[in-house]
Amino acid sequence: MSVHQQLFHLLNQPMLILKEHDGIVQVVDANEAFMKLTGYPLPHLQATKSQYLKSQYGIDLQKRIVKREILMQTKRKNELAVRIEQIPLPAQTDDPWIRAFLIFEDLTAYKWIDRQLDKGKVLISGVVDKHLHIRFLRDNMAPLLFEPDTTMEDETLLQFIAENERPRMMEILQETSRLQKEQNVTIHTSKLSGIELELELTYYPVLDSFGHCSELAFVVWDLRPANDQAVDSATKLKIWMAKRDMSAGHLAASTGISLQTISKLRNGKIEKPQRLTAELIASELRVDVHHIWPSIRK
Repeated sequence: MSVHQQLFHLLNQPMLILKEHDGIVQVVDANEAFMKLTGYPLPHLQATKSQYLKSQYGIDLQKRIVKREILMQTKRKNELAVRIEQIPLPAQTDDPWIRAFLIFEDLTAYKWIDRQLDKGKVLISGVVDKHLHIRFLRDNMAPLLFEPDTTMEDETLLQFIAENERPRMMEILQETSRLQKEQNVTIHTSKLSGIELELELTYYPVLDSFGHCSELAFVVWDLRPANDQAVDSATKLKIWMAKRDMSAGHLAASTGISLQTISKLRNGKIEKPQRLTAELIASELRVDVHHIWPSIRK
């Protein structure tokens, strides 16, 4: 077995090896991940007609195709959005066939997240594999709210969940996979930059063609301090600014309050702002003044 074939079968990314000669295209091999994605066994794939392969994947093995999206049919009659990258393999001596890898990426989780963006304000979104390792995370709030506590390299979702919540979180994930539909939940995080948060989020299981959950997509709709009394006003201001996608510069420009004053409020150097300052900021952030400052100066 060649090095290419060994890698092909070891990797968990869905892949095909195709060959082409005189306009005829055939499947040489498919790895287990591809068979799980489509639901078809290797003999069925190898018997697939050349014309279907050409029309399904837009095959031209003489070219390297940069990643592109197609809709692919599965055995369950589902239409999957996938991204394909075609990589040519070295030519073989005295063999007229041209061979190439086709590498597939299932876009189901990302398409679901995009649909949630149309429903309302998504604060954080992400995708985790079946072992809950984070594969993708989009967190526009981080620069506005949190100092990075750790890198995201090889992190698991459970690391960001409060320890006493983890058993319930595992039950929620198992139930989501069993019911094969999205669920809405409220969960507490572990401390992020010293703050324990309560998150409102939705999970969605991504199923392979055998009905098994291969990964989970999620979106966070809202967050707030788990213990409001334990959080200072500076942190509350940061949270509301992050939830409204409002930088200190934007808030200064929209309220007429100096950037220096807003920075001092965010850093806790001013604990009690003047009433007008507090009301202008709260109005711009669309929140009651007392949700940020329990007391203000008259």
